Amino acid sequence: MEHVIQFFRRRPVLRAASLLAGSLVWLVGFFLVPLAYLLTVSFAHRSPYGTIEWTFGLGNYSRAFQPLYLEIYWRSFWMALVTTSVCAVLGYPVAYTIALRASPRLRSTLLNTPSAVFIGLVYGELPFMILPIYAVLQKFDRSLLEAAQDLGAGRWRTFFRVTLPLSAPGFAAGAVLVFISSVGAFITPDLLGGARTMMVGNLIQNQFALVRDQPFGSAVAFLLTAVVLLMLLTGLRRAQRVTREMF
Repeated sequence: MEHVIQFFRRRPVLRAASLLAGSLVWLVGFFLVPLAYLLTVSFAHRSPYGTIEWTFGLGNYSRAFQPLYLEIYWRSFWMALVTTSVCAVLGYPVAYTIALRASPRLRSTLLNTPSAVFIGLVYGELPFMILPIYAVLQKFDRSLLEAAQDLGAGRWRTFFRVTLPLSAPGFAAGAVLVFISSVGAFITPDLLGGARTMMVGNLIQNQFALVRDQPFGSAVAFLLTAVVLLMLLTGLRRAQRVTREMF
């Protein structure tokens, strides 16, 4: 065994490849293969008995754009947008207080403890907005606030001109996490809203679990994934452009 260890130590390339192999096996076996299967199923058809007929076509994707489903998509996106906005308004003051105002003892009580778990269970999506902003503000250079005040800026002007722009990366990360988890949510709408507030997550879940139309559910899932990825890339590019303009 010692000879094997010495062999890999003397050959950095082989060592790196051996470390990478496990990650690649996990990625291919548990992500790429199921994703490829789901993509293949999205082009198949549902049999009258609820099984998959391996005759391929674009019928599921054309069906996904019918008015009934477009209304579900629209409801899902505006609810996710409102949820993201409310979480930003509520989450920023909490993260700001914990990172810059709370004592070290109180700060340790509010993160990575049973209290934090309880807060996460109560507020649902709110921690996904609080924690990225807190991670950015925790590294905040307080001397910048003192410099702004020395130059005559008041508390609110310092916040809007210094603190808020510098915390923009945390806000962007929180917005992405909250929006993605909200737009695909199905448990909360199912428990609290019922059939009247069906969202796209409920639609996909119903196709797999109740209707047994896996091809159509796969098509809707891929359309949702594509739209979310497009919005994510657009948001990241815009955030990078805004950051360059500020600095």
